Amino acid sequence: MAEMLQKDEIVVRDIIDTARALFKKTGFKKTTMGDIAGSLGKAKSSLYYYYQSKEDIFEAVLHAEMDELLNQIQESIRGAASSKEKLIIYCRCRLNKLSQLCNLSDALKSEIVELHCIIEELKSKFDTTHVEVVKDILEEGVNNGEFKKIDPDNIELVAYLMVSSFRGLAVPLMVSKKQYPQLDLQIDSIVDIMVEGIGR
Repeated sequence: MAEMLQKDEIVVRDIIDTARALFKKTGFKKTTMGDIAGSLGKAKSSLYYYYQSKEDIFEAVLHAEMDELLNQIQESIRGAASSKEKLIIYCRCRLNKLSQLCNLSDALKSEIVELHCIIEELKSKFDTTHVEVVKDILEEGVNNGEFKKIDPDNIELVAYLMVSSFRGLAVPLMVSKKQYPQLDLQIDSIVDIMVEGIGR
């Protein structure tokens, strides 16, 4: 039973990895279940054992992207020396993911709006998870005296605003990466503004 479960996990991972590459290359609409099965060297009917539709596979791909980013963030901040450094690392991980979005095919970029129903629910889960990550960093920084005192009732709001600000960068970056070529070099300054504010 355990061996069968492990085999299924490998097959699911292969389906997700293959579908992700095809979606990024040719877009969601032009990618078919047959394309995914063919790239895997399997019959199309075998995919339906694991996923009922192409939409379900696309959702699984998005889940995998979210999990990978979260794992990368948690692993990266584990060795940080300060709360501010953790925020900088968090921002860099998010920016790297945005850079990957910039490399999506034009076809998939244009379909993002049409895939709103699938994406919206996942985006809400994504935001909730990341707000908790940033909230923990802020609470740690407040408790160790690194950040100024924040009303406990407002820490989640501040975390939400930080997460939302990075989500807001996604659209302009995807539309024109050339407008923001030095953004990676500005991460420290961005975090400084977030942490210190703009007051004198």
